[in-house]
Amino acid sequence: MKKYSLYTLILGIFTLLIIGNFLSVYFSAVQQRNKLIETAIDEKTNLASIINEIISSDIWFYRKTLYMGIEEVFIDKMAHSRDVRYIRIVKIDGSIQQSTIEEERWGTLEDPDIKKAITTKKTIVRDEVFKGEKVKTVIYPGYQDSAVWVAFSLNNIEEIIRTMFAHDIVATLGILAFVLLVMLLILHTVVNPLKKITLVCEEVRKDNLDLKIDVKSKTEIGELADTFNKMIEDLKKSKTSLEESKSVLEIKVVARTRELKELAESLEEKVKGRTEQLQERVDELEKFHRLTVGRETKMIELKEKIKELEEKSKKKS
Repeated sequence: MKKYSLYTLILGIFTLLIIGNFLSVYFSAVQQRNKLIETAIDEKTNLASIINEIISSDIWFYRKTLYMGIEEVFIDKMAHSRDVRYIRIVKIDGSIQQSTIEEERWGTLEDPDIKKAITTKKTIVRDEVFKGEKVKTVIYPGYQDSAVWVAFSLNNIEEIIRTMFAHDIVATLGILAFVLLVMLLILHTVVNPLKKITLVCEEVRKDNLDLKIDVKSKTEIGELADTFNKMIEDLKKSKTSLEESKSVLEIKVVARTRELKELAESLEEKVKGRTEQLQERVDELEKFHRLTVGRETKMIELKEKIKELEEKSKKKS
């Protein structure tokens, strides 16, 4: 079974937390940026709508006849709104009626989006570059086949996002520092003691009982280490007792073996002596048997001679 170190697991978790937090901060910043851009677009669209309503009103027409150049002054004033870079009022044929860009006043623009916005009555939003700066432009369909063109910068939004991102990063780093502190505390109070206990258990498995787990903790880990130390002491005592019992048993076995050997030797001598006695007895019995057989033979011969003598005696008489 494959083993994974707790150090590796904790490091992996911490790495995932770092990646997750930074991704969260990044996507949050992107989402916030998009919302701010949408808000800015709505704001500038409302500005274009207000300009269109003012310059299309009857009162404004009356004032234009009384005050020459009022429209130009009005457009310049409106262009001083936050982040606005320029404002144009353009006819459907591209002719510029008013513009805060002095060099293009009363000029002509060739841009298909002007006609598109006016004919479709839909506001067009697009990106441009104005004097080396990236801007967004809102082309708002106005009155009498004209369009109000408002261009604004995103620098303020980008600055806000950078500030928010920096604050979020600082907060995230603070959280990660706290998490890291907690993980280091876990490593110090849990992982390191468990590693020491594991190493001691490996040595105990190798029959090395002259060890002690050096863990000083008032938590459950410390209790576990104390329990292991007591267990090792009990195992050591049991081992010592078994070794002593083994030594005593070996001594007893040696003594008993010696006794059995002596007894066997004694029995062997007795058996040998008894065997000799039995052999002598057998020899005597064989000798007696031979003697007995010899006597019986002689008796038979005597009986036959007596019988012959009796028969001879009868014949003589």
